[in-house]
Amino acid sequence: MKTRRRRLHATMFFLLFALDPSPVWAGSSEPQSGGTGMRLAEMTEKASTDSRGQAELSRVQEGYVERATREWRDGTERKKLQEASSLLQRNTERINSSLRMASEAAEAMSTRIRQSGLLERAARLETTAKEAGARLSARWERERAAREREREQRERDAGERAREQRR
Repeated sequence: MKTRRRRLHATMFFLLFALDPSPVWAGSSEPQSGGTGMRLAEMTEKASTDSRGQAELSRVQEGYVERATREWRDGTERKKLQEASSLLQRNTERINSSLRMASEAAEAMSTRIRQSGLLERAARLETTAKEAGARLSARWERERAAREREREQRERDAGERAREQRR
């Protein structure tokens, strides 16, 4: 539950931050030029290499989102954000459900394949095919050697006939 709330806060932070560089809900203590945004961007960069920085960034983001939503007047932007966050939550739950179902189906399929002996049969077929290939290769090699011997014999016979004719 705590992880889900953190994800929701992080998502809401990015949604809020993307709305406008100088939102109406920004406090007067924050400069209009986006000082908080710059600070958060720096913290995000630092958090990518430091685990303690990640915890600090998460805490600051949560505070930023909470302050922003608390100070926000009821308006269309707030409604849009609330709708987006509830839609995001529903989609996340659907995705988790789908992933769970897919994982269960994959496990069931794996179990059925093992129980059916399909892998063993496939291994036997592969072995049989390799053996047949080896037999065909050996047969082809024997036939090639026989043709070579016949050619050499014909050449010897032709040489003998030529010598007999010259005498």
